[in-house]
Amino acid sequence: MPNLCVSCTFNPPTITLLGSTIREDTVRAMEAQLPLATSTAVNPSKDPAKFIFLSNPDHWRMDLNQHFCDELHKSSVFLVILQSLEEEGWRLRASNNVVNKENDRETVKLFFTRA
Repeated sequence: MPNLCVSCTFNPPTITLLGSTIREDTVRAMEAQLPLATSTAVNPSKDPAKFIFLSNPDHWRMDLNQHFCDELHKSSVFLVILQSLEEEGWRLRASNNVVNKENDRETVKLFFTRA
């Protein structure tokens, strides 16, 4: 059974997709929607944020350095991720949340499986 871990670190938002391979169109759909789900407006004069494929281990990473997410918009980010991955057949199985008091960053991990 394939597994996928999506790690979301706030603020600024950083999204990492690690585990089983996912379709490129799923990655591109999230890439288009995630900046719109943040608390801050998208600056049309800047290049849009993109997922970058990194090796060792193989994973996708998107840094939204110009953005911020309040509590409501964190939920919006999760909704975009859930909807995009559910279209490909992924199902959320578990989640975990850790707050780092030293730098006021929060990391949420979403664990998915596909039958």
